[in-house]
Amino acid sequence: MRRILSRFMDIRRGEWGITLLMFAYLYLILVTYYFLKPARDSLFLVKLGAEQLPLVFILIAIIVVPITTLYSKASRRLPLNQMILGTTAIIIVNLLILRYLLTIDQPWVFYTFYVWVSIYGILTTSQFWLLANAVYDASQAKRIFVPLGIAAILGAFTGGQVTNIIVSIFGVSTENLLLFCIGFLIICGLMIHLIWRFSQAAAEEQPRRKSRERGEKRKENLGRIFSTIKGSRYLLLIVGILTVTMMVATFIDYQFKTVSLMAFDNKDDLTSFLGAFYGYLSLAGLLFQLILSYRFLRIIGVTGVILFLPIGLLLGSAAMLVWPGLLAGVMLRGADGAFKYSIDKTGRELLFLPVPLEVKKRTKMFIDMFVDRWSRGVAGVILLGMTMLLPVQANPTFSLRVLSIPALILIGCWLLFVMMIRKEYMQTLVRLIDRREINVAEIRVNITDASTVNTLIAGLGSRNERQIIYSLEMLKSIDELELVWPIRPLLQHQSPEVRRKAVRALHRHGNASVIPDVEKLLGDGDCDIRRDAMHLIAKFGPDASHEYYGRQLASDDLRTRCTAVSAIAEYGSPEDKALVSVPLIAGLIDPQNEPSVEERRQIAGSLGQLNKPELSHYFDRLLADPSEEVVKEAIASVGKLKVREYVPWLITSLGNRSLRAAVRQALSAYGTGILGTLYDYMVDTELDFDIRRNIPRVIAEIPQQRSVDLLTGVVEEVEPRLKFWVVKALNRLRKDYPDLKFNPEAVHAALLEETRNYYEIANALNICDWGDGGSGRLLKRSLGERQDQNLERIFRLLGLQYPAKDIYSAYLRIVSPERQLRANAIEFLDNVLTGDLKRYLFPIIDQISEEDLVRKGHDLFDLGFDDTIDAIRHLLRGRDPWLKACALYFAIEHYGSELKAEIDRCAEERDFIVRETAALANQITRST
Repeated sequence: MRRILSRFMDIRRGEWGITLLMFAYLYLILVTYYFLKPARDSLFLVKLGAEQLPLVFILIAIIVVPITTLYSKASRRLPLNQMILGTTAIIIVNLLILRYLLTIDQPWVFYTFYVWVSIYGILTTSQFWLLANAVYDASQAKRIFVPLGIAAILGAFTGGQVTNIIVSIFGVSTENLLLFCIGFLIICGLMIHLIWRFSQAAAEEQPRRKSRERGEKRKENLGRIFSTIKGSRYLLLIVGILTVTMMVATFIDYQFKTVSLMAFDNKDDLTSFLGAFYGYLSLAGLLFQLILSYRFLRIIGVTGVILFLPIGLLLGSAAMLVWPGLLAGVMLRGADGAFKYSIDKTGRELLFLPVPLEVKKRTKMFIDMFVDRWSRGVAGVILLGMTMLLPVQANPTFSLRVLSIPALILIGCWLLFVMMIRKEYMQTLVRLIDRREINVAEIRVNITDASTVNTLIAGLGSRNERQIIYSLEMLKSIDELELVWPIRPLLQHQSPEVRRKAVRALHRHGNASVIPDVEKLLGDGDCDIRRDAMHLIAKFGPDASHEYYGRQLASDDLRTRCTAVSAIAEYGSPEDKALVSVPLIAGLIDPQNEPSVEERRQIAGSLGQLNKPELSHYFDRLLADPSEEVVKEAIASVGKLKVREYVPWLITSLGNRSLRAAVRQALSAYGTGILGTLYDYMVDTELDFDIRRNIPRVIAEIPQQRSVDLLTGVVEEVEPRLKFWVVKALNRLRKDYPDLKFNPEAVHAALLEETRNYYEIANALNICDWGDGGSGRLLKRSLGERQDQNLERIFRLLGLQYPAKDIYSAYLRIVSPERQLRANAIEFLDNVLTGDLKRYLFPIIDQISEEDLVRKGHDLFDLGFDDTIDAIRHLLRGRDPWLKACALYFAIEHYGSELKAEIDRCAEERDFIVRETAALANQITRST
């Protein structure tokens, strides 16, 4: 039975009790409404006539204003349950008064009764859906609003049919239907109390109430509600849709009731016909809701299902335009009823899910009542004007045709609003799940005006080191000003960074006058300052640069020679670089000359800039230097020169944490020519895993299409623990280089493989008997961790196909313990994901029960284990070394004899941990 029901609805463990109460509550509300609705219509039409309908529509619009205001005020002061219970009590008292008034055969009584029933219908159903929005989160609502819609349709069907039976068969008068409604509403009050008591809404209401009490107490009025709606484009579109919906419904209602009165002029006959019609109409809606609504919601989403009603009414209005009469009226009203209270009602209520509950409480009733009835009132004014001009009495058929024209125009606007709200619905969901946005403003400083320049020059005399450096950086771009005089004093500043920046600023703004001051820096303790000072003297000195550098290279001082080589490498011309010879470099790094670490680092860095292949063999000595700083400079130079013979050394050095960043940068400098080699090392399972997991990061630093293609192609080839690093590298490329193309077929295949692995683990967790030993706890915990990693990889792969930032935010919400955050993320993904991804992924992210997850794995991938031994055997044959080792440990403790063949096979594995665990198993077996 549950499998059959699951085809049409998805109610999960823990949700049945409260959903049955909600179902019964809505059912009884609609039963009472469809007792009252035929009574209202027949009494009004027989006593006053169809031509009075526009007036009553206008009257409803006027009366709804104070009711909406009072209700909105109550919503801010009362918890939702008390507000609904209080409203129900007032309705019961009103019904007793109305039953008495109906004994008075006066026109104003029938106007009052029509207005009251109209407000009753929208008020009670709106309160129910407001309660449903509080009781259920977004993901639950997507599943449960469909069966709740069935309750509404069943209630309407029952109410209509029972009305027909008790009036036509049992002879109960139309007026006495009100007494039945009172009893049903008392039962509804009891159910409201139980629903609130057992739902999470009560707990969530308390902090909201306290927050309101702490905040400013504002006087609630329609103006504030208008402001709230006006400030939200999303709410404005909802208002627009409801406005045209109700205006079209008013034209349809008038047309249908006109043709009904033309066919039935007796009160009880008309009541019986309307009851039967509304009942059968509800049955049609029930079948549609039961069979198709849930499927359509899953396939085309919320903003797709709300297209059904306007399209149906478009066809119905066209029929009324061409062929007016009772049959056309039944077709038109039938399309309205079949869709409006089934799939369209569910879709419109789901549109409110992204709206916070507090805003919903203040605006939803306003939208449902004020907008609803005022839209009908405006339509009533239009109807009144048209009926006064049209020959309604003399030629009703012509009038009905003409009234179809404004209805068709409004339906066109309706379709436009629905198209617009889809984009806004997605943006609203994104805003809900993404609260980590940081608006970073780029600062642009205009430094061409005199006041700004003077301020920066004044900053050079500051005691604040950061201010001096900032001023120097900003003044670098100014060419036309003489800046030597304020910069020169900074050459003697106590801060090495200030001195360094000052020397570099003089490269642009200096002249020969600064040479005496700069020469003092040749003895500076900072090698970069010495290098830049030497270049400044070579640039502005009296001799040609190669002559000056030649004298420095011939110096007896080792540090001077090293500084000259560094300056030539950084700034020198080809003629200058020709001065650097192989014997010169050999002497500078000869241990017998005792070069300092700083001097060796200078030479190591210079080799990459000199670009002399004949000097490459000195890298052997520099890469083996005891100083990491020297080695890092040498690594950078190797990358600049792209020396192929050092690639293996660089790759294996990825395992050295302190050198890793420098090695990655050097390897990436080789470009796409190194990708094949990187691939070979990455898939080599004999290589240390710490090295292999860093190779995808290297590839990600080569931002070319070949890098993307290599990583995408290898995703399904590598073991799960390496797959994470491959996908992470792809994420980095997607984020930093959005123009690169990611093969959608390969990404999709990887996603399916990840989901399959997730379901496999779920199967193993569900069927295994873990026993009491530590091995069982270890394996169970490891499987859970692998499942979490699976989920992260799934979302990382989704980030390659959809907006990465939004997907990452959704992932953070999915793993969040907060119910509402998870629900918003699920609703967002439901609208974003396309194709068959929903079918595979939603059972995972929607947190269904373990049994259902196992069943989904069997349905989707034909997965399933016979028993614990079968599951452990599968893990031992898998590709995850850690899970293999844990499964081996578990097998040794519990199933050594049954799984001996698998344990022996694992002894031949390439992974060290697996081999050692299997060897331990064999030792235990021999000892026993």
